[in-house]
Amino acid sequence: MDTLEEILKSVSSILDLSYSLPTGDELTTRINFANQAIKDACDFGKLPDFKKEYVVYATGATISLPADFRELHENPRVWDTAWIEYPEIEAEEKYEQDSADKYSYVLGNPQDGKYLYLNNFDGGTVSVIYQKYPDGFATLTDKCELSSSSYVVQRIVYYVLYSRGDDKFPLAKAESEKILANMMSRKNLTAGGQGKVAGVKFNNPLR
Repeated sequence: MDTLEEILKSVSSILDLSYSLPTGDELTTRINFANQAIKDACDFGKLPDFKKEYVVYATGATISLPADFRELHENPRVWDTAWIEYPEIEAEEKYEQDSADKYSYVLGNPQDGKYLYLNNFDGGTVSVIYQKYPDGFATLTDKCELSSSSYVVQRIVYYVLYSRGDDKFPLAKAESEKILANMMSRKNLTAGGQGKVAGVKFNNPLR
């Protein structure tokens, strides 16, 4: 996985024809663009790169979720000689369910915290596979969370070209979205989303 510094140098090689770090305000701007690129990827869909598991032994129906919890990746499960699935519903749909039904829903917000509610649950080991919020880049030595740093490179190029009013920005945007869609397809390659990324040709939008 490339570091932020390596990513920014790759961006410079495309935009500035020099494999070097920008300086001053340009460096700050491109770092911000890098973090926005990661957020865009997170908003695109349920990427395997942001998938985590939270396993907890709970005694009550309401379970506090980790601080980096964004949304469920799949339905939570409870162990009782076998894993029992608790399908996720919207909270307001609970009025349409039977009291004996096993279901789940998430409430809360990032500021106050989120929690999971399991209906007809009397305690046990709970597995919650979820999508986390991205960590982003705090320093130049931080490594990219995504399996393909080429996406971040192309996304930064798109942002810079757009901010300059360069009419080539749609090409860079399309290339970044192509790479992102390819990363998204990883989860369909193997059961755990651990398959290899299919090859994507790297295109320089300035050519």
